[in-house]
Amino acid sequence: MGRTTLIEHDVPVEMRDGTVLRADVWRPADGPPAPAVLFRTPYGKSTLGLATLTPAQCVDRGYAAVVQDTRGRFASEGAWAPLDWSQEGPDGYDTVEWTAEQPWCDGNVAMAGTSYQAIVQWLAAMEKPPHLRAIAPTMSTSAPFDAEQLGGSLRLDHLTSWLGLTALEWVQRRAAAGDPVDGAVVAEVVQLLTTPEVPLRRWPLSTILDFEGFPGRLRDIFAGRVATVADYRLGEVGVPTFSVGGWYDVFSYGTIELHRAMRAQDPVAGRHELVMGPWVHSGQLPQVQGEVNTGLYGSAQGARLADLHLDFFDRHLRPAGESADRERGGDVRYFLFGDDTWHVAAAWPPPEAVDSSWYLAGGDGEGRLLPDAPPVAPGHDTFTYDPEDPVPSHGGRVLQLGRLVAGPHDQSHLEARPDVLCYTSEPLTAPLDVVGRQRLRLRFGSDAPATAVVAKLTDVHPDGRSLLVAEASLRLEAEGDGPADEPFDAELLLGDTAWRFAPGHRLRVHVTSSNFPHLDRHPNVPGPVGAAEGCCPARQSVWYGGPYASVLRLRTLPAPDAGEAR
Repeated sequence: MGRTTLIEHDVPVEMRDGTVLRADVWRPADGPPAPAVLFRTPYGKSTLGLATLTPAQCVDRGYAAVVQDTRGRFASEGAWAPLDWSQEGPDGYDTVEWTAEQPWCDGNVAMAGTSYQAIVQWLAAMEKPPHLRAIAPTMSTSAPFDAEQLGGSLRLDHLTSWLGLTALEWVQRRAAAGDPVDGAVVAEVVQLLTTPEVPLRRWPLSTILDFEGFPGRLRDIFAGRVATVADYRLGEVGVPTFSVGGWYDVFSYGTIELHRAMRAQDPVAGRHELVMGPWVHSGQLPQVQGEVNTGLYGSAQGARLADLHLDFFDRHLRPAGESADRERGGDVRYFLFGDDTWHVAAAWPPPEAVDSSWYLAGGDGEGRLLPDAPPVAPGHDTFTYDPEDPVPSHGGRVLQLGRLVAGPHDQSHLEARPDVLCYTSEPLTAPLDVVGRQRLRLRFGSDAPATAVVAKLTDVHPDGRSLLVAEASLRLEAEGDGPADEPFDAELLLGDTAWRFAPGHRLRVHVTSSNFPHLDRHPNVPGPVGAAEGCCPARQSVWYGGPYASVLRLRTLPAPDAGEAR
């Protein structure tokens, strides 16, 4: 039976510059002062709606919860500056310290929340508020890790969905203030949010949302005047962290790298924990992800995410003697697709994971993916990449902008296109658990001086479905005066996953040069992202054999039953 909860709405919290931010305070109606969990959100404190952890769940475990509108949002005063992260650290510090001073708080404060709410936790922790004891960021990233994952490409769905929603609010505020924008501006904003592939086909990209007075113009982002993702001084984060991510989250790589970075600088067991589930980027984490029903344990409830958060907070906010037992076996919990259960590891990737190489090779018809280097002469396969006819995005680590869908979706209709090359293994005779970071070393040629390569790893089912497991992109530009079609030595970061390929299933690598509108289209001409005023087709080639070997490098676990996993 839950505790009786007292809720105070619109409680004023004054920042150091006099700006008043407002919060709802949830707390036990009786009892001694309690530790508190702080959520800071730009999306409205009355609609927090997180499946990971709710204020009510905090109160049921004897915590107070503070849910605050960030500066300039909803009930809070001040100016809202989208993608300007400079104020979030100081505001977070001031709110943590205000919380600790309240008579209902025992002086111990943690932070929690997803996406933007996760990013502001890192920024607050860097400011070192004395009473902050732990943070629990779900689905977060930082600028360097984000750039490393994208390989120089621009994640259009993330950028334009965020800016499109910001533009819609800007239009509404202008109208409410008696200064409405032109109808054509409204139409462009609505089109960007509903059918983004239409405006995103423009050259150059910097002309999109280029409205006078709009604070989030793309030209400012391309020029480096605005950061789409915050950067952190992780060396100044001295509190324990409980990081949560999803295999199909746009920030999956960043979530893992932030955890690994904190573990590297503070390796004490139990200080920094990681949970990686089967989820896409969302506050709601159901068991159905993409085209896969992950079963009873695949949802936030099945994973016991709220309890895991609060157990972690108990260990770091409660007095000695009240701590919850730590999960035995390690600081990492991960969901293994195909097995559809949770596993525990000492670190990420699991120390028992080993390297496994699979080699791309040509052949009659479909290309092959071989567990041993083929004893054949070098060869190559070709396709034509036309930026005006890009491969459409379908599934994967995308934001659900317009008609985009995230998660593990069938790629077979895309693989039937002439601009997608496929390399497929023989059916497996035993389960193969791919767990850890996956890479593709590709020898890739182009008759253009600059281009892009996109690769995907899929699980080909006996019925022909080709479910997306992981993906990567890399922008390429020729150096020096050598021949334009000399193959690039491209290292693509497919990212992390935990996926069991079942017996009878096949591994597939598919290679192309676009994934639109998830990523920007490379115009096949040199220059900075977003600057091209036009494009041209390019003849692309994937090389294999001998010194031109293209290799898929997997991290795999020993087979669930004794023997080789292949």
